Amino acid sequence: MIVAFDTSTALTSVALVDAGEVVAERLELDARRHAEVLAPMLESILVETGLDRTKVSAVACGVGPGPYTGLRVGIATARALALAWNRPVVGLCSLDAIAAAAALDELGPFAVASDARRREVYWAAYAQDGTRTLGPLVSRPGDIDERYRSGLWVGQGAVDHRSDLGTVLVDEADAVAGVRFPRASWIARCVEVLLDRGPLASSSSLELSAHGGDGSATASALVGRRLLAPEPLYLRRPDAVASAPTPGGAS
Repeated sequence: MIVAFDTSTALTSVALVDAGEVVAERLELDARRHAEVLAPMLESILVETGLDRTKVSAVACGVGPGPYTGLRVGIATARALALAWNRPVVGLCSLDAIAAAAALDELGPFAVASDARRREVYWAAYAQDGTRTLGPLVSRPGDIDERYRSGLWVGQGAVDHRSDLGTVLVDEADAVAGVRFPRASWIARCVEVLLDRGPLASSSSLELSAHGGDGSATASALVGRRLLAPEPLYLRRPDAVASAPTPGGAS
């Protein structure tokens, strides 16, 4: 049984999944309310299910890539809950969760994109079965290599920049229930399968100073890795950096 969170996009989600089945899930689409809605959503699930925490095997969270503040809300909550319940906590690339849902439709190779703001997207490429083959990266859509850019795309970032990409799947009927956003239920399902296959992940964190402008250092570090440490994948360098010391050591 897995309790999972994702706050890497405008969608905040919490889910309880048991043996691949969604026991309960809560969703809130509002990019500005992650911190406000996450705890009440978790409490609602706990009340609805009468969850016995001793039956929870792990806590999982989407680790992005995503915006700094929103991303940290879900990760911090997952880590705090795991500490309180004395359970392991693991992370999953949030784009992998979208890919897992999209792979059910047997699309062939495809790419996933989420909104990175600044007219950019966080993106990764996937094989038909949802295995990540490249990324995650952050790029302007027009700068993505043509072999990927001209292919099939899913995710809100792809929808927002569809004029710059190849074929974009647009789930107009219900964007939240479709494959535009990562959902906690898919985070939990993926983590459940991966935990069954082997041990917990080792640390995947990198020094921010190592991150290239396109997140290539992160992508290289994550080749072949799916279960991740509960640390945020920012991909970008921070906007605010420490100023250089002045001559003579004055501050």
